[in-house]
Amino acid sequence: MSVNPSALRRAFASYQGAPVTTRAFVAARYVVAPLAPIEREFRGRSGLFLSLGSGLCMLERYLAELNPRLSFEGVDLDPAKVDLIARTRHRSPRVGLRLADATTLEAQADTFDGALVCDALHHFLPDTHTDVVATVARTVKPGGVVVVKDLDTRPAWKYHWNRLHDRIVAGPEPIWCRTPAEMAMLLEKAGLEVELAERVDNALTPYAHYLIRARRPG
Repeated sequence: MSVNPSALRRAFASYQGAPVTTRAFVAARYVVAPLAPIEREFRGRSGLFLSLGSGLCMLERYLAELNPRLSFEGVDLDPAKVDLIARTRHRSPRVGLRLADATTLEAQADTFDGALVCDALHHFLPDTHTDVVATVARTVKPGGVVVVKDLDTRPAWKYHWNRLHDRIVAGPEPIWCRTPAEMAMLLEKAGLEVELAERVDNALTPYAHYLIRARRPG
């Protein structure tokens, strides 16, 4: 499966009027993110999805352009990002972003048809991972899916490149990556059933992407 260029252009165009630096960051994210494997996980799905690690919602806007039956409610700690998404939402109306702390997220149980957690957990302290995943699992309706995209700790050269990348983009705080097996165990501990866990990076690219699909039992 390849990236849909028309949907990508429409998603990028939704940031019209944003600062040049913001648009450059969005473009760079589209280049390095494993869009095709994530797109595969959302093909044919519908409903409202919670999204952690939304940032500027570039992934959510792309998925919404691909599938008109999808909507996303993202959460982020940065008021500037929340404001930017609000100001440009008329160009991507099914993607919203609210100000909230994912480590203390409060949401009504069985609210969402599914959840996307993209490159979020490795920014949280490891002793919060269990609670964050448990909260996500609780907010998803029975039968709903949770898709996690994160970074592996191996091979070492990719891990250290990812650390450098995050220090440049997100600041000096450390990152707390987990292996796919560890992440799968975390999801299972929250009561989810893991259906898929796989690396989705190219051997020669510097990002150790992996993807996990889990489901809340129906």
